[in-house]
Amino acid sequence: MRKTTPTNGTGRWRGNLLLAALLLLVQPVLAQHRFTRPAHLSEKARIAILTISPGAELYTAFGHTAIRITDPEYGLDELYNYGTFSFEQPGFYLKFCRGQLDYFLSAYPFTFGMSEYIEYRRNVIQQTLNLSPAMKQAVYAFLRNNYRPENRYYRYDFFFDNCATRIRDVFEQVLGDRLTWHFPSETPRTFRQHLDPYLKRYPWVHLGIDLGLGAKADRPATPRETMFLPDYVFRAFAGATVRFQEQERPLVARTDTLLWFGANPHGGAALPWPTILFWGLVILVGAGSWKEATSPNKSISRMRWADGGLFGVTGLIGVIIALLWFATEHKVTAPNYHLLWAWPTHLPAVVFLLRRGRPGWFRGYLMVYTAVAAVTLLGWPFWPQEFHPATLPLVLCLFIRA
Repeated sequence: MRKTTPTNGTGRWRGNLLLAALLLLVQPVLAQHRFTRPAHLSEKARIAILTISPGAELYTAFGHTAIRITDPEYGLDELYNYGTFSFEQPGFYLKFCRGQLDYFLSAYPFTFGMSEYIEYRRNVIQQTLNLSPAMKQAVYAFLRNNYRPENRYYRYDFFFDNCATRIRDVFEQVLGDRLTWHFPSETPRTFRQHLDPYLKRYPWVHLGIDLGLGAKADRPATPRETMFLPDYVFRAFAGATVRFQEQERPLVARTDTLLWFGANPHGGAALPWPTILFWGLVILVGAGSWKEATSPNKSISRMRWADGGLFGVTGLIGVIIALLWFATEHKVTAPNYHLLWAWPTHLPAVVFLLRRGRPGWFRGYLMVYTAVAAVTLLGWPFWPQEFHPATLPLVLCLFIRA
């Protein structure tokens, strides 16, 4: 296996800029040329896996995987990308929220993809595969058939059916038992824990995703299931073997770095602002509650509005969690133990919190919630679902004010 490593400093930038210039020259020619894909590949054809690093935009936070097929005999150099979606789909955002969004396989010139990765400063690593001509033809035929309009669409699932798992599935289906994955021995991590390193740049998004994911995301992912992440597809292909001509061979013949902008081209982890701010809120709520207990009615009036905001936001969180659980097709949003503390009923309860006189039944409601919040806090380390660190001070605030 040959690995090309990037150069440092000016040399790296010159290489990237030169490639960008060449791509700009080639693109107009490609745009004017209607390319007809050959039915069969030649002996010179190559198939490779491209692993693209995370980008600056949230939807690129986990990286990307694509298949590259080149055949100099026919001037073929294309990327096959299972991670394509269209904002123009009717009801795009509603379908996305309900887990009903269809992604599709797209195919386009390699230069088009590379120009985008250069523009958005994304590293690209290529693994050229060690396949027999018959295997290459079988992979190519599979992709061509998958690219047919009636076959290219699929129901996207973030963990179990995405742009990375689809590429794993292509080679498993085409190669069958001739392909063997050799996964490294590691302590199993849950699906949620596998996401954590990629979300450190987005602390508020990290909190939101953790709130929406249910207990099923806290099941340890099998080595094969970890391939929902492009980085783990890269690792799996690097360690895999393939059998042909009565020999077991490494699946990857060569690894090359095509683009390199540094280990963290879009910055490192951000401060955990939700956790910091919510612990600050605990201090403010504690101080306000003490003043309310020892001061006249002015403090009570202020805290009443604070309670309305605190319980209103919590109720809204509960409504969203309940909808994700009961009104969507997402596989990992139920059951969700955040509903222990984020009661959807807190949203209409704001009306009674803002009143001067509260009905007797509402006092009972708050007493029951206080007991449940106490159980939630006491059982924090033992629940079958991992809670985001920022939710602990939030539940503590609710416990104090209930």
